[in-house]
Amino acid sequence: MYKYQPSKAAKREFAAKMREIEKFCEDNGIHASASRDSYYFTIDGQDYRVSNHSVEASNAGAYNWLGEQVRDLYHEGGRDSSIIYIHAGKTRIIEIYENLKAGKQLDGKGNVK
Repeated sequence: MYKYQPSKAAKREFAAKMREIEKFCEDNGIHASASRDSYYFTIDGQDYRVSNHSVEASNAGAYNWLGEQVRDLYHEGGRDSSIIYIHAGKTRIIEIYENLKAGKQLDGKGNVK
């Protein structure tokens, strides 16, 4: 059975992209979850969450090192009506943030309406 193995060049490109994202987040005050798959930020007083999974899925699968179920620190009680949730991967965080800063309206998947 064939299993995809990225080339060394592809691995380097991906690592460079992740470093770019981390620096962008640091420079713009974007906070990441412990697993770095959910990102939280505020633009013009509006809070946003960009993640590749829902809050419900995050809370359902969150366990600490003892195997005890824990809740997402940002969403202990589930969804918050004051936060806009965008379902997208971390490789799109820069694009999404810049579109929001430019005043563009996005749909739930981070695409410009």
